Amino acid sequence: MRKFFVAVLAAAVLVVLFAGAQGTAALWRASEQAAPGTVTTGSLSLAVGRGAVVERDYAFTELDSRTLVPGEFVQAPLVVSNTGTIGLGYGLAGASSSAPLPADGALAGALELSINAVVDAAACGENSLPSGTPLYKGPLGPAAAFGQVRSLAASGRGTSQETLCVRVTLPAGAPQGAAGGRLALVLQWRGGQQ
Repeated sequence: MRKFFVAVLAAAVLVVLFAGAQGTAALWRASEQAAPGTVTTGSLSLAVGRGAVVERDYAFTELDSRTLVPGEFVQAPLVVSNTGTIGLGYGLAGASSSAPLPADGALAGALELSINAVVDAAACGENSLPSGTPLYKGPLGPAAAFGQVRSLAASGRGTSQETLCVRVTLPAGAPQGAAGGRLALVLQWRGGQQ
């Protein structure tokens, strides 16, 4: 009798467990019909350069730091273009120098970078004072970034390029170790659909 009672009790527990597990299941079903639409594609492409020459990896050699002395600056225009087929928002995503010598690193660490949006290349002449819209002013480094995203229309649809005046200044109190250094400015850009 005892074996029978234990077997009946075990079977009852299994039935309760099975029934409890089955009671928590739920079935949801919904459907919706969507009207077919038109899917279009486009391309994002940001290029930089000078004048009619724009590239994805442009060697920005116009900033000649060999003539840079404490308290002075060098500057050159840089054209940023949207060569894609859809509107583009872009910004600066870091600035550095790729020159390899210790004096080069000391120079890069002492420099102040400023970037202004200007009307044209003439507004960024060799001795021109800063003009246009200030976009960045500060040291070289990965945190160098514009305060807000800049917009460029799709290629062939309005303003698809912008001229920037890129200036590097060697402060009057720069360390002596920066003397004789050279700059190989590397500007990194980030772009996205607008």
